Amino acid sequence: MQLSESHRTADDAEQAESLDAAKNNEDRYYITALARGLEVLACFRSADKGLTNQQIAERCGLPKSTVTRFTYTLTRLGYLTQESGGRYMLGTATLGLGSAMLARLDIRQLARPMLQELADFSGTTVSIAMRDRLSMIYVEVCRSTAALSLSLQVGSRMPLAASAIGRAYLVKASEQERKDILSRCLELDELAFTAMKDGLDKGLRDYAQYGCATSFGEWQKDVNGIAVGFFPIGGSQLMSVNCGGPSSSVSKEFLLDEVRPRLIEIASRLES
Repeated sequence: MQLSESHRTADDAEQAESLDAAKNNEDRYYITALARGLEVLACFRSADKGLTNQQIAERCGLPKSTVTRFTYTLTRLGYLTQESGGRYMLGTATLGLGSAMLARLDIRQLARPMLQELADFSGTTVSIAMRDRLSMIYVEVCRSTAALSLSLQVGSRMPLAASAIGRAYLVKASEQERKDILSRCLELDELAFTAMKDGLDKGLRDYAQYGCATSFGEWQKDVNGIAVGFFPIGGSQLMSVNCGGPSSSVSKEFLLDEVRPRLIEIASRLES
């Protein structure tokens, strides 16, 4: 039996109050200046050709004057570099951080042959991703030689709530991590909170029915995908592995009937 809209609204409000209370208890440990500086670095995307202070301010929701101080400091430290036109790009210091993180992910070397085999079999793109705030960031991507495979790469991002790889993560995440994610959404707006909660509910229903998360035209209307969350061997950092492609060549039935058991087996092997 489905809950009425009024009951659901009441439940969401109660959960929001609980998240607010938990957040207030932790605020004394929160260093706002550090968090804002990291948000400035995190707002850069792989497709960016450089950002002005005004563009950074808009992405981070900060005053331009505040952003100017952050970009000056980060440039002095090598985390940003400024071009002659005044635009900022990520500096070499961030490359050191990223390289250290990727070098620690031995699971990528272990997983690559399995991912490539599935990509070749299915004519799809098969990837592993980790959570970065409210999105999933790809750390390994294998694609088939099919002309219509997805053009994703290491560093690409997917939304937590709308993508199969994000929903698979939400299903496997601990209750505390889910609360933290929902709390972050609540800081943005009620719509973000509702969308994330709907994504989690959809993932739980999918797992109960299929043993994996799905997204058939929900992330993008012409893309189908399925995903499974897993804890890698010898690590505590939750990850997700997905398989997807254009709906014109990768049908829902093919993913569920042919790909799903193979993807679940890969996730199991990477865990054990």
